Amino acid sequence: MKTKKKKIIVIVVCSFLFLIAAAAVWFFQLNPAGYRMSVPCRNSFEKLSDNVYINKGYVGSREDAAALIEQAKDRVAAYFGELRSSGHTLIIICDDDRLLKKLGGDHDTKTVLFPLKRNYISVSDEYLDIDVPAHELTHAELHGRLSVGALSRIPTWFDEGIALQNDYREQYGPEAWAEQTGNGKNTVALADMDEPAEFYAGTAEERRFRYLNAKHEVAEWMEAHGRDGLLKLIDRLNGGEDFESAYN
Repeated sequence: MKTKKKKIIVIVVCSFLFLIAAAAVWFFQLNPAGYRMSVPCRNSFEKLSDNVYINKGYVGSREDAAALIEQAKDRVAAYFGELRSSGHTLIIICDDDRLLKKLGGDHDTKTVLFPLKRNYISVSDEYLDIDVPAHELTHAELHGRLSVGALSRIPTWFDEGIALQNDYREQYGPEAWAEQTGNGKNTVALADMDEPAEFYAGTAEERRFRYLNAKHEVAEWMEAHGRDGLLKLIDRLNGGEDFESAYN
């Protein structure tokens, strides 16, 4: 009887360990967030500078890529007054399509909340101009300054609208907004851009139109409140206030 119980215990323990191992393999090999987290340990990538990694077969200029990332950091630091997120943000530059599929994106930020809040930015060579890294680093800086609870309360249009303040591409500029909205006559209600499923839905043109509206809304708010207003808003959100009352 004792031998049978021991066998059952061994089987249960082995099954449990197998499930843990399988989950780890799935997370770090097949899940984009897990794959990004493990980039510093992968043979396919090498360190370019502090918290910046690049695929080993990268054909462009590593010096230019590193310099561009530093310029983007400077832009974001000037916007917030300082850059706090650098130590908690991993930037991955990649021109390998196979690796980009594993990373799960070619110009986006994934913020992982567990076990610690960290940002993982993936940028392909196609999007390696200063505006895109600055956009993604602004996401990282905002996410880093917000508590986990506060981060869960901000609407998607605000998250993207803040990031677009450091993205100077003409397609999101005031002239594009005026042309496509008829000087504000045809806009998207903020309530229709609250959630990721709403904001990122539809065609590329539909998404771009939401980006335009989000940038314009936040730009007007920033003009009225300035950097001090933004920092106070972040403090109020971290203090538990709901977004709508803090923003308004």
